[in-house]
Amino acid sequence: MTINNVEKFMSTIWDWGILDGCFGDTKIKPTDIDGVIERNGKFLFIETKSPGASVPVGQEIMFLHLVEMDASVLVIWGEKDTPQEMYFRSQRGCRRYPNASIEELRHLVKRWFSWADKQESKRTGGKFFEFSEES
Repeated sequence: MTINNVEKFMSTIWDWGILDGCFGDTKIKPTDIDGVIERNGKFLFIETKSPGASVPVGQEIMFLHLVEMDASVLVIWGEKDTPQEMYFRSQRGCRRYPNASIEELRHLVKRWFSWADKQESKRTGGKFFEFSEES
């Protein structure tokens, strides 16, 4: 995604503090994912972090649950558009890339897409925005 107007983009970002108090007596807060790709019902979630940044415990738990649901998760550490380290995890295994590069990132994503492209979609039809009366 290319952001043509940064000021306009920043003005549209929601402040999820509006949901404070919605999750009972927990420390749960909404998190974001930096990128998601779907192919044939298979998902690749991509998260970027600054060099040396840690993954918050809640986000790590979410990533583990996504993998349990047969999604793949790729965490990339580095400066903007410059991967330095990556960690990829799926039900098919996990791998750390301690000295990552753009070429390695592109190769990994292409391999994931090639695998996902060969999977049979389980989509049954319908549209997301079809409404029925709630009971």
